[in-house]
Amino acid sequence: MRIKTWLIWPLLALALLGLPLSLYAQDYSFSLDRETVEVWVHQDGSIRLEYWFTFTCDPGAHSIDVVDLGLPNGNYNLSDIYADVDGKPISRVDSDYQGKGEYGVALWLGANEIRPGRSGTVHVVVERVGGMVYEDSRDPEYASIEFSPTWFGSEYVHGTTDMTVRFHLPAGVQPEEPRWHSAPSGWPEQPQTALDDTGRVLYTWHNPSARADRQYTFGASFPRRYLAAGAVQTPPSLLERAVTTLIGIICNPVCCFFAAVVGIIALSAWAGQRRKMQYLPPSVKVEGVGVKRGLTAVEAAILLETPLNKVLTMILFGLLKKGAVAVLDDAPLRIRVNTPIPEGLREYEKDFLGAVQPDGTLDESRLRDMMTALIKSVSSKIKGFSRQETVAYYRDIVRRAWEQVEGAEVPEVRGRLFDEGLEWTMLDDQFEERTNRVFSTGPVYVPLWWGYYRPWAGATATAGGGTAVGDSPTFGVTAARPSLPTLPGATFAATIVKGIESTSSRIVRSLTGFTGAVTAVTNPPPPPSSGGRRYGGGGCACACACAGCACACAGGGR
Repeated sequence: MRIKTWLIWPLLALALLGLPLSLYAQDYSFSLDRETVEVWVHQDGSIRLEYWFTFTCDPGAHSIDVVDLGLPNGNYNLSDIYADVDGKPISRVDSDYQGKGEYGVALWLGANEIRPGRSGTVHVVVERVGGMVYEDSRDPEYASIEFSPTWFGSEYVHGTTDMTVRFHLPAGVQPEEPRWHSAPSGWPEQPQTALDDTGRVLYTWHNPSARADRQYTFGASFPRRYLAAGAVQTPPSLLERAVTTLIGIICNPVCCFFAAVVGIIALSAWAGQRRKMQYLPPSVKVEGVGVKRGLTAVEAAILLETPLNKVLTMILFGLLKKGAVAVLDDAPLRIRVNTPIPEGLREYEKDFLGAVQPDGTLDESRLRDMMTALIKSVSSKIKGFSRQETVAYYRDIVRRAWEQVEGAEVPEVRGRLFDEGLEWTMLDDQFEERTNRVFSTGPVYVPLWWGYYRPWAGATATAGGGTAVGDSPTFGVTAARPSLPTLPGATFAATIVKGIESTSSRIVRSLTGFTGAVTAVTNPPPPPSSGGRRYGGGGCACACACAGCACACAGGGR
């Protein structure tokens, strides 16, 4: 059957008209699979930026032919910016920036554009952005910088991004001197800390599930003496802050503004409480080389950042094993220092004894001083060694200690191994569960020091004429194990687990308050940022006028 010619021309016309319509309907749509940004802070107060963006252009979408890169301020030169796509240089970088922030550049990919269904990595270098370092808002002897990587409009980018942000602090800054600022919501509380190839302190934040359409702000403070004269910007005046805040209110709906304020306050309070428990100083987190061997179980507990009430309990049980103390009561906790005091005690054990008051209670101010000195001692010992390798080494000791206990088939041997490795086994997160499981059946020969723990006095029946639990055993005399008091396994497990839990919960009045006081000395909190800030992506320019604030503005949707 032949098609009538009068039908062909209308069909062709519709086809021709429909073709450009489909082309013009294409828009940018992509995922940002990976983003890495390196920030080098220089002694003149400027920074060098280096970005790697790995894009995947959606099938049927517009090719990624231009990328808008938001910049923190206008103190840069176009000639200092260059880029490539998968190693192939691009030739056009100009000021035709279509992002929502005030400052930025357009990177024209040209022949290297990323076509629909394809992926490509855009690499950008900004050699210098000046005026980035401000006087710290809390400590005038410190300088402060905050930076937000560029982000993209939510109408164009989708999915999550494996994002890494690295700060290379100025040359000369020592590992124990700088402070990181509170991390954005959804990111680890603190960055990984190391030294880069040039010996600079390096902070690394990493989030495998970040959002490319959100602003994340990162910051650090460090002594200003490492910067050149005049490099540190003065904080904005009260009037400037007020104007910035007013602009922020105008740019955002009132309800959203107040919701954001409430949310920030709540998150800050939550983050502050969490940070109080992180008592290790930054210097411990600086990676060195090799494993630091020879730490005691208590010192290893500090390295593992074990809660301080548990560390104190480990010290107490160590002193019980050495016959240095006896527990008179557990509610409230009262301790007696035995005389003569055994020889060979460690400094932190001597300090613990010094915290025992005449009435048997513990002086928490002395305990705080003891823990502060212990943390500083561990920090000094671990300096120059690999924290990651050392942590793995001591976790393996804990694992092997439990394997020995669990593998012992003879009750006498099992009890002896558990006694010898008690402090190490206490470091296991599953201590209670494993203790209950290992000693669920069979008798347990209680250790010689058992009688010094007063809450369990009278709970055992003696066998073979052995010493009663309520009596004080004689130290320095080796007795045959079968003549020692015995307990049914389940009873032993229940009493030791309950005793350690009870001691840990009562050894200080408030764990948060106690740890916070220690942390304030060993790992002081970073100075808070102040001033107004408006976030890109909402139609407002990025205004950064706070001390230590240098936010990159939102990128465009291209």
